[in-house]
Amino acid sequence: MLRYMKRFVLLVFLSGCMLTLQAGKQPKDTTLFTYGPNKVTTREFAKGFNKNKHKDSAVKPKEVDDYLDLYKKFRLKVQDAYDMGLDTTADFRTELATYRKQIAKQFLMDANVNDQLINEAYERMKYEIKASHILVFARPDASPADTLNAYKRMLDVKRLIESDSISFENAALKYSEDPSAQDNLGNLGYFTCFQMIYEFESQAYNTKVGKVSKVFRTEFGYHIVKVYDKRPSMGELSARIIKIELNPSPSTEEVAEGRAKINEVYKKLQSGEVFTSLVHQYSEDPGSVIKNGAIAPFTMTSARYPENFKNSAFALQNDGDYTMPIQTASGFYIIQRISLKPLDSLHKMKSTIINKISKDSRQYKNTLAVYEKAKKMYKFKENSKYNKLIKAYLDSSLLEGLLDRDSLKMKNPKLSKSVLFTLAGVKRPYTLDSFAKWLATVQRPASSRSLSNISQNYYEAFRLQMVMDYYEGDLENTSDKFASLYKEYKEGILLFTLMDKKVWSKSVEDTVGLKNYFAQNSDKYVYGNRYDATVFKCASRAIAEELKKDLESGMIIDSIMKKYNRANPLSVGTPQSGKFEQGDNKIVDLAFQFAKPSTKYLIVEDPLIAGRFAVIQIHSFIPAGKKTLNEARGMIISDYQVYLEKIWMDELMAKYPIVVNQAAFEAIKAKMLKP
Repeated sequence: MLRYMKRFVLLVFLSGCMLTLQAGKQPKDTTLFTYGPNKVTTREFAKGFNKNKHKDSAVKPKEVDDYLDLYKKFRLKVQDAYDMGLDTTADFRTELATYRKQIAKQFLMDANVNDQLINEAYERMKYEIKASHILVFARPDASPADTLNAYKRMLDVKRLIESDSISFENAALKYSEDPSAQDNLGNLGYFTCFQMIYEFESQAYNTKVGKVSKVFRTEFGYHIVKVYDKRPSMGELSARIIKIELNPSPSTEEVAEGRAKINEVYKKLQSGEVFTSLVHQYSEDPGSVIKNGAIAPFTMTSARYPENFKNSAFALQNDGDYTMPIQTASGFYIIQRISLKPLDSLHKMKSTIINKISKDSRQYKNTLAVYEKAKKMYKFKENSKYNKLIKAYLDSSLLEGLLDRDSLKMKNPKLSKSVLFTLAGVKRPYTLDSFAKWLATVQRPASSRSLSNISQNYYEAFRLQMVMDYYEGDLENTSDKFASLYKEYKEGILLFTLMDKKVWSKSVEDTVGLKNYFAQNSDKYVYGNRYDATVFKCASRAIAEELKKDLESGMIIDSIMKKYNRANPLSVGTPQSGKFEQGDNKIVDLAFQFAKPSTKYLIVEDPLIAGRFAVIQIHSFIPAGKKTLNEARGMIISDYQVYLEKIWMDELMAKYPIVVNQAAFEAIKAKMLKP
């Protein structure tokens, strides 16, 4: 829970963190207010305000006044955290390093390369590709001989296909080393951008329909792809569902029962009943029921739904249309189309595409561009004999993933100091020993027996990582934007840490203080009149009247449900039991209106669904009264947190007296209010 609270705090204070001040001349930087020996300038205040306000809304005077109060409290709390040394703790430094890594990602991109990747991805998202592939394994660390052998084998397969000696499907079955080819003959179905690794995706999109691609390599080995179809994206479908659950291995009886239920629901739809009403009455998917049956939008290439589900949904022609019942491995469904949205514009999709690029192998293009930039920035200089030095220094233990840095250093103390490359600003050069130190942390047993090939691959990775690590670690000095953003995250985490210490955790752990607060404020926490009751929703008045008689005769709930739902599984809904205040339950609300003190059973018409009825079994009437501490704990803790924060703020106001430069505030406020 605290993890999500932390994200919330950071969002409140850091939302819009990449926005800049509005266009125009920045306000003169004068002191806005002081708190103890510290000060806040008008520019800092204006920057924070503009980050957190809605960019399209007109600024109101009260918003500026309120933000000044908020910002004063924020500065006081953060200063208290600094004074307590919270920024020096090991936990804080570890957490800050994690956040630093996250925010640094957006600064490790080349603008031109990123724009190319964004535009390329958007163009590809306009289409869905249907393709098959054949794979011959070749590990990235394979020896040159093994790599060449795999390449030649794939070339031979391609020649057989192009000479019509064998069909692509039969070639996949006979030669592909992808295990799934034995079942699907290499068929991948339809896919779109970001659903395959980048190299594979590029070949598929660049190969014409009906043709076979050139032989290409990925991290898995060598491939060829045959493209069968390239169709425009069918868009993104929003839908509602009514679902009857099936166990992972249902019995014949369970399947028949589920089919009977969904068919009864379908009959009700055909007779004119409202889809969303039936969702609440019969659907067994809790996650969608609370959203009136709505599920997350999906496309024809979405992997989370089976093909018959997607095909049925996308076959619907109009919003509001619904499918016949369909069966999948997880249950029976009726799907109603809410809307079908075509691909959004690039402007709307841009942030989503950027996020996907950052998690995709195509991001390596960005990395290489920044790497080359960093090499120039830090005057990268490489020893022209690095290859010979590495060959002389490393031994075959690397092939087993057992290289020992200390042993190498002891064998060749002088050679270990040999410089591989240097970066301006880094006091120590990158040596064979530093390479071996890095190798000891990343090495693993290799399938290849070619030490020179593996050593070269490792060295290229080492060189790239060292340059990029230094560039990333130096961002505070090379990017004002990063330095500002990093400071804001740092202070946001400090704020959370101190709020947790002073307010959130304390309100839960300080049981004595909580009890005392409750004792002093118990009159605030009361129940209204309540009914302890059970509600039975019935398909008709006749069923409700018969059920009432059964309850009066003492029939138990399990027997009632079996009796009424044997012929029609929708006759009586799952009973709801509880203690209800007025407003908690629309049906029980009618008991407050019509029940007498002696009433034990009450038949009412369902206020939400015309023509349906309910039986309210009243166990007891509970008069209004005070809640116990346990009954009101959630509300009391929330109020106690407000109380603790107020006391803390009073202490901070006394510790760090605030003096506002009113003239400076009115001046900056006037500029903020200008349209």
